[in-house]
Amino acid sequence: MSDLPPDSLSYQAVVAEYFLGLRGAGLMISPLDQELVAEWERRGLPVAVVCRGLRQGLETMVEQRAPGATLPRSMRALRFAVEDEWSGYQRQRVGDAPPPPPEAAAAEARLEAARALLGDAGRAASGPRRDGYREAWRALSGEYAGSPLERVEAAIAQADARILAAWLSSLSRPERGGLGPRLRLLCGPRRRGERPSAYREALRARLLEAAREAGLTCLRGSV
Repeated sequence: MSDLPPDSLSYQAVVAEYFLGLRGAGLMISPLDQELVAEWERRGLPVAVVCRGLRQGLETMVEQRAPGATLPRSMRALRFAVEDEWSGYQRQRVGDAPPPPPEAAAAEARLEAARALLGDAGRAASGPRRDGYREAWRALSGEYAGSPLERVEAAIAQADARILAAWLSSLSRPERGGLGPRLRLLCGPRRRGERPSAYREALRARLLEAAREAGLTCLRGSV
């Protein structure tokens, strides 16, 4: 299936390569798609289920698309097909295998991993970065609405926001001023029909990448 070295065939690599192969174009998936695949992995969706969902979703779109319409460039456009495949897989598995770990246990495990990551980062940091990690630690203990996994996702988003805020405040005015244009250049112009919220999310993903390049530890995509 792949020309990649065996030790590089991670969950993310297999799903990304399969999707790009289905499209027949592209060299890599977007940061938003990377986060989507990471979320499927955290929830325990088997790779085979994800790949089947992507294939069936794309085949359905090909059948229904208007003449001349292009194939979706984002994996997110096929996420509902993956969820349908996952639901069907779970129904078939009822009574055949032990149930998956409770959602609350999976959420707590992810929260503990986030705390451990912040603890290591905070001990190695100083100044505003260390303050940012402390604020992020506090954010993980906040009260959030939703299911256990949704609450953890909200806590991690808030923690990363604190880390980024501390980092941005430590930058010089010229550095902060140049960061916005750089992120917009990396994202490219907002595509026709793309929702503003989706474009803002893409900018946030690029900001996380810039923070990691600057040596910061961010939680999204890491736990």
